Amino acid sequence: MPIWIAASGPTAAAMAGEIGDGFICTSGKGDALYRETLLPKVEEGLKRAGRPGGNLERMIEVKVSFDTEPKRAMEDTRHWAALALTPEEKMSVEDPREMERLADALPIERAASRWIVSSDPEEQLAQIRPYVDLGLTHLVFHAPGPDQPRFLKLYAEQVLPLLRSKLG
Repeated sequence: MPIWIAASGPTAAAMAGEIGDGFICTSGKGDALYRETLLPKVEEGLKRAGRPGGNLERMIEVKVSFDTEPKRAMEDTRHWAALALTPEEKMSVEDPREMERLADALPIERAASRWIVSSDPEEQLAQIRPYVDLGLTHLVFHAPGPDQPRFLKLYAEQVLPLLRSKLG
């Protein structure tokens, strides 16, 4: 049974390389985290375990908000606005209602800051490509809005064929 290890920091990323069959991370945290920290630490773990260049799978959960209506794509990010709160803002919050209040108070631009927000399939591709270029081989798409059937239909029709043809 394959064991995949999720990592958002260097210690867990190295452990994924050392003992895992797969590495999982999440998007929207800035290119430097992946290029300078997480992926090098995965490689360090692989080398430490004597499996340099090993067949470790690399997965990323890509946060995308896509809709044919740009305003709707932006507004959908409100459902996961808590992702945009800083660690300091979340540190002492124990009540989920307080977390929700803090998230609801964020301006929409900040709520959307962790997402690839677009109504243009080419723009989605352009913003996903850097993760593929980094060697992340499995893409898991996370959409924030409440109408998941609508998102799945639109993404399957407009974005996924483009991704497959240009990145596959």
